[in-house]
Amino acid sequence: MPILPRPITTGLAASLLACGLAVIPSAVQAQERVDGAIQKHGFLQQKIAPEEITVEHGSEFKGAHKVAISVFNVAFPSEFHYEAVSKGHSFLGDRASSAKAYMDTSMTGIDHATQQRITDQAYTFLVEQLQGAGYEVVDAAGLTQLAPEFGKWDSVPNFSQGRYGTYVAPTGRLLRFLQADTAKRFTGGFFGELNSFRMLDRPQAFTRSPYIAHDGKIGIIAVTLVVDYGVYSSSGRSNKVGKASVGFKEGVTMAAGSFLDSGTMIEYWGPSSGGFPAGAYLQQPIRSDKPFGEVKRLAQPEGKQVGVGVQEISITADPAKFEAVANEVIGIAIPKLVSVMAAAR
Repeated sequence: MPILPRPITTGLAASLLACGLAVIPSAVQAQERVDGAIQKHGFLQQKIAPEEITVEHGSEFKGAHKVAISVFNVAFPSEFHYEAVSKGHSFLGDRASSAKAYMDTSMTGIDHATQQRITDQAYTFLVEQLQGAGYEVVDAAGLTQLAPEFGKWDSVPNFSQGRYGTYVAPTGRLLRFLQADTAKRFTGGFFGELNSFRMLDRPQAFTRSPYIAHDGKIGIIAVTLVVDYGVYSSSGRSNKVGKASVGFKEGVTMAAGSFLDSGTMIEYWGPSSGGFPAGAYLQQPIRSDKPFGEVKRLAQPEGKQVGVGVQEISITADPAKFEAVANEVIGIAIPKLVSVMAAAR
């Protein structure tokens, strides 16, 4: 069943981005996840459940009425490696432990035609939701007339491989990658090298969106929807004494992330944005537990190395069932993203 909504909050990461400070603290944090949601820690390391959606630079949404969609990508993961590591000493120094856990998952059975139908329906639904919220939506041809530069943007072939698997653009539109779409997907431990961070990546669709917004006197929207086949849990990478654990629940899912490690999200540049977009990032995944295929699990409690747990999970999807459930979870996610824009307008 879909996760119940949590409050929506705003943050200061966009301001920190301007001076390059937001990257450093997160580079050394472990990515602990519970059912697909990256966990946060507050004072004295107590856990803080992430909000459903986090908003960055939300004031940019204010006054938005006439908009165009510059990028609309639906990503379909088909395989993933996940891991957790625990290596530490007790407080008194008399006990040490080291443990690792790995998980490999894969899904087969979804062809490009199915992915294209899901993408086309999602795009049509987004336009309908924007119009229903009072936005005037200009199509790609209209945007090119208002801002001719848009028609000259680089693109990649449809069904190209990126961070979240196969990326698909709606029929009649070009596929353009956003920040970190060409980077490696994080596996559950440290966030990774600084040069792979989403906030340091500057693809054309990101750097030039504020210019076409200014030239066309129009709001520019960029959307990524990640349609995954389950949610992952991981103890992350810890320096404490304890076990390392990974887990997986199958189910068609709108994958979540964070500002630094985004999954499903919407970004917006106004005509006078100054370069920084507003962004709404799904932090709690939207998952359906309706069956969509055959699941096989192979568990090896102990691998060849002492203290290593290994799991292998493979799913053979039924395309029709997967498509129906994907449309269902997309139908929940898109109104939430649009409502964030409309509430701040």
